[in-house]
Amino acid sequence: MMRRTTKPEYVEPLLVTLDILETATEDELLNQTFQYMKDKMFPSDLVMLPNGEPRWRYQIQHMLDGLIEDGKILKKDGLLRLGENSRL
Repeated sequence: MMRRTTKPEYVEPLLVTLDILETATEDELLNQTFQYMKDKMFPSDLVMLPNGEPRWRYQIQHMLDGLIEDGKILKKDGLLRLGENSRL
């Protein structure tokens, strides 16, 4: 199996990117996080999945949902910001 970025490896880039942005929509955060880490990704991260999205986006969305559920990222009125317990 080819090396690919694991879901947990997206956590720090998500938090760092949101810290820089301060607030963002989900799409803005995902796209900016991709820009932040694209040079560290593997070719297998860019493979299109049967649902039509690249593997990295599916993986990072899963981790973002978990960070929101855990309260590390707060979502209100369509905007995301860091929760108090996730300050870097």
